[in-house]
Amino acid sequence: MDGKIIKGFCISMVLLQFIFFGLVQYSIHHNPWYIPANLFLLLFVFCGGVGAIIGIGLCIKRKFNKTPFGGEGLVVFLTCLLSVLGVQILYGWQSIDLSAGNDYSTDAINPPQFNQSKNDRLHSQQMPSLWHFMDIPHKVLKSDTDSLVLPMSGLDSKIMIKKAIYRLGWVFVRSLDDASTSESFNETYLLRARNPGIAGSTDVALRIVTNNKGFSVVDIHSSASHSRRDLGFNELMILRLMKAILVVARE
Repeated sequence: MDGKIIKGFCISMVLLQFIFFGLVQYSIHHNPWYIPANLFLLLFVFCGGVGAIIGIGLCIKRKFNKTPFGGEGLVVFLTCLLSVLGVQILYGWQSIDLSAGNDYSTDAINPPQFNQSKNDRLHSQQMPSLWHFMDIPHKVLKSDTDSLVLPMSGLDSKIMIKKAIYRLGWVFVRSLDDASTSESFNETYLLRARNPGIAGSTDVALRIVTNNKGFSVVDIHSSASHSRRDLGFNELMILRLMKAILVVARE
């Protein structure tokens, strides 16, 4: 295979990654028409990584054959591999999920509820027919992470979870629901979670329920208002918050 073709392919993938990364940033706040830029960005990063592996293999082959090859080609290939590594560090390729769903929750049967529907919270209200495959009926997927049981009262759990939220740089917006009684604690809160690697934020509803002063059950429902179809992103947000809560709980 011609090294020039592979190098040209990788250069085009890098340029497309820059273009669609910019579209991801722009569409989160400014674009009234939905464009699945995040899906195309992942596709171009993956294709660039495949091209880079082939290109580096050709470079190694030419080195053993003592055939000269341009150093700029190696730089292009390494740039593509850095993009692949960047996605792995920020999100993890293993986290990408193509299941037909919008949100994730630790309790898919009775998830913590937002005060607005998914459609009302979407930034892009109009869906072009070209991207109709991304516009699916609203469905909350079950997170791989189960409900978290904390050995403390609901009020103590709330205080501890607030510490975890602030450490993540997230925002505790307000209380969404308070169904507490004199014998039980049952509150739901709206959080604003900072998106890793891109602009904007994600809506997170967190519920704390306890009928026993010694234990609390915490459930999390993550919903990206800039995305009509989840690609595993909200699962990642739930996992980040759960890890932060467990770190604070162990202190």
